[in-house]
Formats: sequence, structure tokens, C-alpha cells
Amino acid sequence: MITFILPPTPFCGRPDALARPSSGPLALIGLAFRLAVAAFVVCALGFPVWVWSLERASSEPADADAIIALTGGEGRLQAAIALLDRGKGERLLISGVHAETTRADLFDAAGSAPQRAACCVDLGRSAENTIGNAGEAAAWITTHDYQRVIIVTASYHMPRSLLELHAVKPEIEFISYPVFPDDVRLNDWWKDPYTSSVLAGEYMKFLAATVRVAAASSLWTQAAHPPEPATIEAAPSDLTTSSSN
Repeated sequence: MITFILPPTPFCGRPDALARPSSGPLALIGLAFRLAVAAFVVCALGFPVWVWSLERASSEPADADAIIALTGGEGRLQAAIALLDRGKGERLLISGVHAETTRADLFDAAGSAPQRAACCVDLGRSAENTIGNAGEAAAWITTHDYQRVIIVTASYHMPRSLLELHAVKPEIEFISYPVFPDDVRLNDWWKDPYTSSVLAGEYMKFLAATVRVAAASSLWTQAAHPPEPATIEAAPSDLTTSSSN
């Protein structure tokens, strides 16, 4: 009988060596990829839920101390002026007004001036985005010591606006009063390409704002610091009173 003896292999006595999982940078890359996929799936599933949570009608708000309108979309100024004329707040801040836009230009665009335009409408001149709107609102609310404030903006913009406002003024009661631009069809959003793109863009901004606010407020355990400075142009009668004093 002839016996053949095979030479030992490098893995002799270690049958698990070939099956050992990789480690180091490749493992970290794999983990990061899996986390990214999981985050994408969660965000994708959350989008329709977020859309369906948007308000689709405005109810008459309770009386508040003041009103804030965030510029940048159809119907916001008109709705805020109507609320002021109905006595829903004693004063109105129009936040995010361009430096070169006059009061006359603003009210012409809105279709009419409020009955109390001379005494009770202030303009925020420094905000360039929703974070800036929150900064102007925080400064204005602190100046006047308001506690209940009506917020006027588009329905799809309301969640991010309230997120930013609550971050800098968590002790204030903000009352939403959404408006509904004609070209944003919330009830048929999945069939309308323009509406879908607007909502998708706003949803991504909302997610980014959530992460930023969570970090700025230490996971909502403290107020975030508003951007500085906020430039508020007081109503003409306030300016006259201040100069005469």
C-alpha cells in the first residue's frame, strides 16, 4: 500500500480563518453604508406622512397678543392684515422685508394697507431665510413682552417655521394660521409635479432644520441662540413718538 501525505496548508488547524469577517476601514465603510441606507428609507417613508400632516384649512384663531407674517409667498400679507383689522392681535410684524422695499410698496403688493398701519405694523429688515425670521420674531417678542403670537405663512412652510420659532422662544405660545398658495395643490400633491417638487424641497429643509435645532438647543433642553442682530423698523407713529420724547 502506498500512502500519500499532503503538505500542510497555511490554514491547517484554523478552519475559521477563511470565514473571518473583514475589519478595519472596510468594516467602517460597510457600517456607514448600512446606516445611510437605513436613514434614506426612514426619510423616504416619512415624506408622505409629513405631507398628510400638513394643515389643509385655516380656522379662526383665538385672540393673541400679536401677529407675525413671514414674507415669501402668496397670500401671507393679505391674511395677516385681515387678522390685524379683525383685532386678533394688537400689533403686526412683517418679517423678511427687503431693505429697498418701502411701506407703500409692501401695502400695494398686499392690495391694501391695514387700518392701523401707521401705529401697529413693524417691518423686519434683516431676515433672509426662516432662521432669520425666527431671530427677528424673538427680538420683537422680547421687546414687547408678548406671550401668545399668531404665525402666518404657507401651510407647507409652517412646520419648519414653528420648529425654528420654538427653538429660540420655547416659552411662547405660537398659533398657526396657514395660507394656501393656488399653485401648491396639497390634496393632489402626488399627481402634480410642481407641488411634489415644492414639498420634497421643503421636507429636506425641515429634516436639516430638525438636526440643526436639536444641536443648537442641546436636544431641546434649552433655548437656541437667535441670530444677531435683528433689524426691526418700527411703525411710523412709534418713530414719531420716540423722536418727540
